[in-house]
Amino acid sequence: MSYGYIFDFLRQRLGDRNAIIGLSGGIDSSLVLALLSRSIPRERIRAVFMPDSTTPPGDYDDIRKLSEKFSIEVTTRDITPVVNSFRGLLEARSNGPIGNIKSRARMTVLYYYANTMNGYVVGTTNYTEFITGYFTKYGDGGCDLEPIINLTKTEVRSAAREFGVPESIISKPPTAGLWEGQTDEKELGFTYDEIDQAIEYFRKLGEFRDDAVSARVKDLYIKSMHKRNLPYSPGEVQSQ
Repeated sequence: MSYGYIFDFLRQRLGDRNAIIGLSGGIDSSLVLALLSRSIPRERIRAVFMPDSTTPPGDYDDIRKLSEKFSIEVTTRDITPVVNSFRGLLEARSNGPIGNIKSRARMTVLYYYANTMNGYVVGTTNYTEFITGYFTKYGDGGCDLEPIINLTKTEVRSAAREFGVPESIISKPPTAGLWEGQTDEKELGFTYDEIDQAIEYFRKLGEFRDDAVSARVKDLYIKSMHKRNLPYSPGEVQSQ
């Protein structure tokens, strides 16, 4: 697969602005970092790692590998105090809402750097996550550019190997790291390979097959429609 269109997209859309990217130690953000490193000068990339109290120790090592591999300095900002403040303020106990707080706290940090560094926040959502709604509204879904939005998780894995993302990142179970023991596939109910087969059928034919995986994907797609649209309003607003 050719990725030239992504390089062109990043160069054109960023223009003279800096690229601000949040790194998690996962495959999607790692691939986007690799793509950025081939698209614009490295000194224009601000990569930020934002761990919290449930971040696995291995992620710190993977961030170090990424920094060394692509010769990009990574800034670390621990968001635990921010999350604990909201946890106390709201008396929050449930994993899901707390996980969304973490994601939105990270978005806020990234936009601080974008505001102060003449930057755009570069997102890391892939096509599989986009269709299933597996991202936090105004969290990791809050960004200015989405360079891998057309790549399924399966395609992301292939591209990550092609661009030299460390194998320890490619092979570990995908997780948003929003609470201890959380994994994407456990939440989604099927493997990414199974989900991507259903999504590829939908992408080509515009409809879902009649099987259990497709039924699950269709349900997620419908329920998350609000994440892919502008806020609802009384009457259609035309852009000028």
